Amino acid sequence: MSDNDERETQILRAAAAVIIRQGYDKTTISDIAEEAGVSRGTVYLYFKGKEELFEALLYWEWMQYAQTWLEALESDPRGGTMGGFYRAVFRAVGSRPLMASIMRRDRRVLGTYLRKPDTLFAWMGPGSITVDFIRALQEAGVIRQDLDPRVTAHLLETLSYGQLTIADFQSADQFPPFPVVMEALASMLDRWLSPEDGGNSEAGKQVFRQNFAEALDGFSRMGVSRRQAGDAHEAAERGN
Repeated sequence: MSDNDERETQILRAAAAVIIRQGYDKTTISDIAEEAGVSRGTVYLYFKGKEELFEALLYWEWMQYAQTWLEALESDPRGGTMGGFYRAVFRAVGSRPLMASIMRRDRRVLGTYLRKPDTLFAWMGPGSITVDFIRALQEAGVIRQDLDPRVTAHLLETLSYGQLTIADFQSADQFPPFPVVMEALASMLDRWLSPEDGGNSEAGKQVFRQNFAEALDGFSRMGVSRRQAGDAHEAAERGN
């Protein structure tokens, strides 16, 4: 990693810490610079303003989360089942507080950015559990053939968002330990969704890898497109 890359990562890590602590709306470039141990001018060398920095942070955070998820999936012998998929998701989210806030669309953390038109959230699109995804897993022998893909996808998305947002409705001190919940959920999903022979975990991992690669490619192209749009807008402003 070059010195410039290290400094940019240092700024992004600092931004994540400050925004989690005090929220996007209350965070200033000065706050981020102080957290990173650099000057405001240094931050502006990398980012034109707070919104551009925040969008870079969202992109960086998603990439870090995705890598953590993939590593957890690959290291789990049963990672190719839906239980393994969710075990990896919640392990990755549990290690990245900002990603949990992003998935929950946490208003305290994300603030007015959520209400802006054409934000990065709009580019992110729908959830990862689609009907086509469920069908691909059925073809791979990971999910039972007798289940309706549309209903199954809906129930899994509901379960995911419920796990992420339950803290909005119930005090965290009432929750069972997170690792215990995670393992119980994974076991429940495998008993519900897997064929009688347990399913083909390796074939499932291949579907997950392909889904991951497509999401990564789309998100990378999205990040480039938004940077290009921002550069074009800046050039137009200079021309006026």
